Amino acid sequence: MRLRLKPCRVPTGDVIGAWWPRSIELVAELSALVGRLESRWGRVDRVVYDRNLWAPGPPEMTVGGHTVHLHGSWDRAVNIVSLCGPVFGTRALLVVPPCTDPVRAYSAVVTAADPDDCSTTDELLGIGAHEAEERHLAQIAQQRWESEGGALKTPSRGLGHHP
Repeated sequence: MRLRLKPCRVPTGDVIGAWWPRSIELVAELSALVGRLESRWGRVDRVVYDRNLWAPGPPEMTVGGHTVHLHGSWDRAVNIVSLCGPVFGTRALLVVPPCTDPVRAYSAVVTAADPDDCSTTDELLGIGAHEAEERHLAQIAQQRWESEGGALKTPSRGLGHHP
């Protein structure tokens, strides 16, 4: 598993480490991650993930014999997965998109796991201000599309109009 965590108990920065999944298949990737982290942190009950990054998934999955609730979010921090549990609270990991160039991905994972690093997720992934603004505008458009039912409205035909 391509995962690195900060070694200290009280992490700095937005994330406690980074994870570079191999695909965008939500349940397959998260099952492995949750299984690995539960042995270290304790039970994970809920995962909040960036819906822009993953293929559609179910509202829950089973890991280690218990249910983990999955919450896809459009408006949470981009490229972050938050894991929640009764023992450790909430911890956030940077998610390096699977298609990321290996050199860039390795750099992001190593930097995010540095105990002294305070970089934002955009900084870790090398995303500049212009690209971040474009992403934000695309998210707004996506939310508007979803709120309108995700389909183009067809113009109504007037009376007496024949095709």
